[in-house]
Amino acid sequence: MLPATHPAPAPAPYWPLWAACFLGYAAIGMTIQVMPAYAHERLGAGAVTAGMAVTVGSLATMIARPVAGRLADQHGGRGVVMAGAILGLAGGLGHLLATTLPALVLARLVLGAGEGALFTASIGWVLDQADPMRRGEIAGHFGLSMWTGLAAGPVLGAALLTIGTYRSVWIAASLFPALAFALIARTPPMKARPVADPGIRRALLPRAAWRPGAANVFASVGYGVVAAFLVPRFAALHLAGQDFALAAFGIAFMTTRFLGSPAVDHFGARRVLVVAFCVEAAGLAGLALARTAAPAFACTALTGAGLAMLYPCLASLVTQAAHPRERGAALGAVTSAWDLGLAVGGPLGGVIAGTSEAAPFAFGAGAALLATLPLLSRSRRPRVASRA
Repeated sequence: MLPATHPAPAPAPYWPLWAACFLGYAAIGMTIQVMPAYAHERLGAGAVTAGMAVTVGSLATMIARPVAGRLADQHGGRGVVMAGAILGLAGGLGHLLATTLPALVLARLVLGAGEGALFTASIGWVLDQADPMRRGEIAGHFGLSMWTGLAAGPVLGAALLTIGTYRSVWIAASLFPALAFALIARTPPMKARPVADPGIRRALLPRAAWRPGAANVFASVGYGVVAAFLVPRFAALHLAGQDFALAAFGIAFMTTRFLGSPAVDHFGARRVLVVAFCVEAAGLAGLALARTAAPAFACTALTGAGLAMLYPCLASLVTQAAHPRERGAALGAVTSAWDLGLAVGGPLGGVIAGTSEAAPFAFGAGAALLATLPLLSRSRRPRVASRA
């Protein structure tokens, strides 16, 4: 009599998940584009308050990621992805119904939490069933769903506002998560998770995420500096083509992420990550020193290329080191570290900018070099987790 066999789990629905994350983050991007003007014109918010209305959703996203990852570890990713889409829908409707600033802030918190849960559970679901030899490539390419959504969202938001009203933007920001929910609802239900070993420590911030997370905090400071000071830096130097500075950064980032992600699996995540930190630091240092357009654009592209490789490397390291029943929480924690560094980079760069217009970029370059320390200080190779 042949021994009983258990069928392998169905593969994660990669493209529906990719499309769902794109839609969710496009909704975020649409609201970011029009939020400052809306908060000022319709709710009487000042510049600082309007800025807070834009960024407050990121706080909810940062907190939601590890929580969503832990829930996905316990119950499977499908339900958490769908719950994230529902929260995104509720947040979009909240924008539509909000008549006061506190109500709008609440809507942004709900929207941010939903998108954090949507992406974290999706990437965990995809990597949980991915070929271990291709995790870096898959993580890098899947992460483009978020970045393309964030890039397309502002364009869509501006277009909707041109042909319609703020209400048109809020309706679209509600429909996109609803479409994401519909995509995942059509996928086959996941099999029930086996009961976990009671000896497994289900930490919200698993140990496997500590060193990669610390490195990610330092490295992402550079992105905060770029987001806040790249355009002002080009303007202060009166450089030709200054309106295309962020576009140059984005093109370099997206191209390097797409073409470079397979290198993570080929050369090793740790080695590629250290190189990426050094490339980022060189680009930021160059922006601090550049005085003419050609080197400034070259250093902008260099910075984008370095930052592009962080996530595929970190995701590969974390999924290798974390126990299978803690991978989602570990991925969420490492991604939250990016949010934390981004939140710190802009304000700290602003304080330092009082001394010199180049100072924020030098600060970002130093932070990128510091990002190598948590990895280089490791005394032994991480334990390769047993597969689920």
